[in-house]
Amino acid sequence: MKKFYLILLSAMLLSGCTSEKPVVEKPETIRFYVTSDTHLYNPEIVENKELFDDLALNQGDGRLLNYAPEIFNAFIDEVIETKPEFVLFTGDISLEGEKTSHQWIAKQLSRLIDNGIQPLVIPGNHDIMNPSSRTYGNPSSYINTVSAEEFASIYSDCGYSNALYRDENSLSYVYELRDNAWILMLDTARYEENTVLGSEGTGSIRSETYDWIEEIAEIAKEKNVQLISSTHHNIIKQNEYFSSDNTLLNTLKALRIFDERDIRVNFSGHIHAQNINTKEKENGVITDICSSSLLVYPSQYGIVDYVPFKELNYSTKAIDISTWASQNNNDPNLLDFPEYSYNYFKQSSTSRGASRFKSSSHTAEEIAQLLDAKGTLNCYYFAGRILEIKDSFMASDFYSWLIEQDETTSGYILSMLKTNGLDPNKITIDMSK
Repeated sequence: MKKFYLILLSAMLLSGCTSEKPVVEKPETIRFYVTSDTHLYNPEIVENKELFDDLALNQGDGRLLNYAPEIFNAFIDEVIETKPEFVLFTGDISLEGEKTSHQWIAKQLSRLIDNGIQPLVIPGNHDIMNPSSRTYGNPSSYINTVSAEEFASIYSDCGYSNALYRDENSLSYVYELRDNAWILMLDTARYEENTVLGSEGTGSIRSETYDWIEEIAEIAKEKNVQLISSTHHNIIKQNEYFSSDNTLLNTLKALRIFDERDIRVNFSGHIHAQNINTKEKENGVITDICSSSLLVYPSQYGIVDYVPFKELNYSTKAIDISTWASQNNNDPNLLDFPEYSYNYFKQSSTSRGASRFKSSSHTAEEIAQLLDAKGTLNCYYFAGRILEIKDSFMASDFYSWLIEQDETTSGYILSMLKTNGLDPNKITIDMSK
């Protein structure tokens, strides 16, 4: 069968060897976790911690890069304690695709495998052939990144070696969750188009991979298997103001094929914000569940309880980093993590926007107030909790003040306050339709 590798599921019976292994009944409900944009790095590449922390705080996207290894270890420990069957990592696993970081991450993920939990990974736009792969010192130096083949090799035990099917034209694969449920782990990164200036941020599904998806869907239909999927880039636009680069460039084709092939649920990331959006198509509704970055307040992950052909329930949970820190780390920032991460994100997510207020001749006090209001809104929006403060914020003077600013600021504020009626942190989907 062309375009993919078939992993044989039947076993050969040896003559004279009739011992049988006991059949382990799996529960009807499949529980798995979803996380995205972990942006992890091998701590050894941070040669100048003070410089690195300053870069993290002032780059304007709010990621808690200064505590990325600790946050991830707390997450791994929590996963091991609560024991889902699978954990999806929907891309941008590494900071800038450093080979040493990928190797370090794979070692951490082996702890899940050792505890009977299967990690499933796909690459994001930062993970492969990234020219920005470097150390953080004074001076910094460029270090080896990874090819697509090396990525699959390093994460061999995280979906690739035990995939049911593999696409030979990308790093996409199919993983069997149950004999009646498969997940398409789709590679949407365009790493072949990276330049010396950095990684290509846009995403798409290759035309050959669409052919492969069609073939997989035919097999699934014959076997009465339900398909769900995962991508790094969104398949449905999650915020009208955010760059179109966050959504697949060929999203119309993806939605058409998904609709025709009855793929109704997709898990994505990339924008670092928690959100859920749907698209009504000819044959039914498609839902794209977008996970916030694990390094962005409040460092949460998705919990999925899925009964094939019946129902899928999704909710989020923040990592209990304070408890983890009390047992593993006495850093005061981690011991009081909810407050620390909230204040950090509020400050760092607005650092790049301060110049717009300064250019409007505001006083230092007024700029501080505007940044504080914008930062508060960022915290609630990226956590998927904007509904909690939307009405009160829109009734405040700060709302009027912010939308009177430059077009970039006002457009951004209005986009965060525009909701679609869905709870970004919780949804129940009827999978019987």
